[in-house]
Amino acid sequence: MSSKKVGVITFHDYDNYGAVLQSYALQQCLKRVGAEPEVIDYKCEYISNPFQLKRLKNKGLFNYIYGTVGYVCYLPRRIKFNKFRKNISYGKPVNSKTIGSIDGEYDTFITGSDQVWDYHLTDFDKAYFLDFVTKGKKCSYAASIGEHLPEGDYRKEYAELLEKFDHILMREEYGADVVQQLIGKKPECACDPTLLLTGEEWEKLMPPSSAKKDYILVYQLGINPSFVNFVKRLKEKTGLNVVYVPFPLVGLVGCAPQIAAGPEEWLRFFKDAKYVVTDSFHGTVFSLLFRKPFFVKVDGHHVNKRVKEFLTRLGLTERIIQGDLTDEALAGEIDYDRVDKELQKIREDSMKKLLEIIS
Repeated sequence: MSSKKVGVITFHDYDNYGAVLQSYALQQCLKRVGAEPEVIDYKCEYISNPFQLKRLKNKGLFNYIYGTVGYVCYLPRRIKFNKFRKNISYGKPVNSKTIGSIDGEYDTFITGSDQVWDYHLTDFDKAYFLDFVTKGKKCSYAASIGEHLPEGDYRKEYAELLEKFDHILMREEYGADVVQQLIGKKPECACDPTLLLTGEEWEKLMPPSSAKKDYILVYQLGINPSFVNFVKRLKEKTGLNVVYVPFPLVGLVGCAPQIAAGPEEWLRFFKDAKYVVTDSFHGTVFSLLFRKPFFVKVDGHHVNKRVKEFLTRLGLTERIIQGDLTDEALAGEIDYDRVDKELQKIREDSMKKLLEIIS
């Protein structure tokens, strides 16, 4: 067992459910293997300040407006997210100018999980590549390169940064393939930290159930009219009410919008749902952990290659929304005994890899 100090840099301050829950999960699992972990209290300026005109130039008008609206919609969650973050141990606050001051404070630095290596998402913030570290082991755990693969001059910079890592663990195989192209060596993959905890362990964080009737939970991140239409059809076929996080994006569905739900409430929504419809990676993860009948959209504005890869590995590609909702698709059952066994194998393998990188 290790007693080493570990500093983790990730998207901890973003009021996104998956981001904060994976931050919590990785810290819990590092403690289990005997480490003394802290999340490095660093905020990506590009993510934290979506209103600057620089964002318009980089993102384009549509994505700039969409991102700005999304940021405003996240504000009602802020108090509850900050309360949840009290479950996480943090190091001292640093920024892009002062982050070098923590060089040497940890035996091992870990970047990840989440899309920390998506240059489009962070404006190529090199802190997530641990460029400030000269003293200490440089590792990644389940880092994701996102949907924007490095091109042109970015490829050279990526290669120079990644070659300095002592140990790289990616979250997706296609990301591992990209790293192999860049540095000539293919890294292994490990599961998202949220999968390292079981559904039963996540349930300990939840408030008591207040659900009085069965409902469809919808968690939508991207603008997609066909996604909303699918929800309408599912509602019509089942006669169930719809709980929608945050609200329908392009389209109208009679539902109960949940704009201000905190992480614990969000988990409870999944646990109590009769069906789940989502276009989110972490929405898919928690549907699986809580053994829910779910449907997932992987194309449209919110392209989600990582979800498709994950479901392919689990043999669940039939849960991907393709065309109309048929009675056969609605009645299709998921063999969760088989899925749970596969998830446990993935969990055990990833925990071994996590232990290796801090040993």
